[in-house]
Amino acid sequence: MDISSGEESEFSDSEITEYKDKPYEQLRNGTPKVKYPGGIFKYPFCAGKKKQNFKYKDLHQHASGVSKGSSNRSAKQKANHLALTLYLENELADEAEKPL
Repeated sequence: MDISSGEESEFSDSEITEYKDKPYEQLRNGTPKVKYPGGIFKYPFCAGKKKQNFKYKDLHQHASGVSKGSSNRSAKQKANHLALTLYLENELADEAEKPL
């Protein structure tokens, strides 16, 4: 199944959950990098976006929102956002409490 074609398709939540495993492991291994010195977080999946630097809270809110909704997103995009949400919650949760 080609999920990178950009075509709109209906995917079940279980399929999206399966797709998130690879990007989650990549995040855990440090590639791509999310956390930078000075409490700065960068969205790792869209290099062309205007805004690159985020606070933890803002990045988590964005990733969580896209992974749960946005019917015009592909399964790959939702899976990447779900992986990022889980990575932030499981691996970097202590960063949410740190002041900038």
